[in-house]
Amino acid sequence: MEQKEIQALVERSRKQDASAFALLVAEYQTFVFRLAFRLLCNEEEARDMVQETFLRVWLSLDKYRSEFRFATWLYRVACNICYDRLRVLQHSPAGALSDIAFSELPILSDDNVEAVLVNRELKAHILYFMQQLTPKQKLVFTLRDIEELEIKEVEIITGLTSIQIKTNLYLARKSIRKKLNEINKER
Repeated sequence: MEQKEIQALVERSRKQDASAFALLVAEYQTFVFRLAFRLLCNEEEARDMVQETFLRVWLSLDKYRSEFRFATWLYRVACNICYDRLRVLQHSPAGALSDIAFSELPILSDDNVEAVLVNRELKAHILYFMQQLTPKQKLVFTLRDIEELEIKEVEIITGLTSIQIKTNLYLARKSIRKKLNEINKER
């Protein structure tokens, strides 16, 4: 859907047009679910965060500023909700997100069975080690390295400065790299 169409749907939704909002939800729910799942690594939690995100968007449409892309604003809302949830789970003994669905991770190559297995194992390790990052590091790592967003967009979404983003990204990468190196030394 083009940005003009999105803006028209947003304007209609601001006027309490539920059918226009349903079209926005249909357009972006996969996008929000993917982000939530990558941050929380739990399908049920991700579904809950999708519902929470769209509820909050519906209630906050008057705060959306049209000079920004709707997707960027939606990312910000979803990230804030997931970030809050990550902080709660980090302090909860039952909050260790262990339902990581490694089998659902995409594989880079189908040509070589050995490469497929190595890719799957590497992704599983990275996903596991991501769970050990601080919520802020995990958020920045997911947005920048997994979602491949530019620093400027991560700034808008998170409200962090580029220095804070780069610092958290550096620490996240360093932590994951260190743990991957430890695994390689054990072999």
